Amino acid sequence: MKKIAYCPTMKPFAEKLEKEIDEISMIEMSSAAQVLGALRGGSVDGVLIGRYAKTRELEDGTLREIFQEGCTLVYRSKGGISEAELKELTVNTYLERDKLGDFLPLFGEIVFYESLDECLAGGFNTPVIIDWKDFRDDFEMLIPMNKFGKLPIFRAPVLYYRGIDSSVIERMREVLS
Repeated sequence: MKKIAYCPTMKPFAEKLEKEIDEISMIEMSSAAQVLGALRGGSVDGVLIGRYAKTRELEDGTLREIFQEGCTLVYRSKGGISEAELKELTVNTYLERDKLGDFLPLFGEIVFYESLDECLAGGFNTPVIIDWKDFRDDFEMLIPMNKFGKLPIFRAPVLYYRGIDSSVIERMREVLS
């Protein structure tokens, strides 16, 4: 039985996986940093978190599986922002309007650019909505929150693992798609 730790924002995904796949045991922990530490320490075989990990958080040989695409909000410094404050916030993006969907009504103003480089050309003084695929180690997450915690719309299930069979990974993908 493979042990997979997960952070609280991934609970709905973890419960679905544990119900459908007998070969895994899901273990809830308090944060992505804690579960990544458990993976580095060898106490779990994988971790399910709602963000991309930074290179420094992973050991060589750690594999990644992205179960769903999505967007997130990045800024020059890590921090939280209330859902209400988003309505007053101006953000930049290079993403097409139709890709933003549910994100559009959340912000006060969205300024559109042709590329991520254009968004960042004048410095990183304005938060940027990015596709998770474009996340880089030099980005910090600006974490939108409400009274229940982190807004799930800004998260996407990502598995980091070592030693989990590819057939189990494929079944996880099927369950979460």
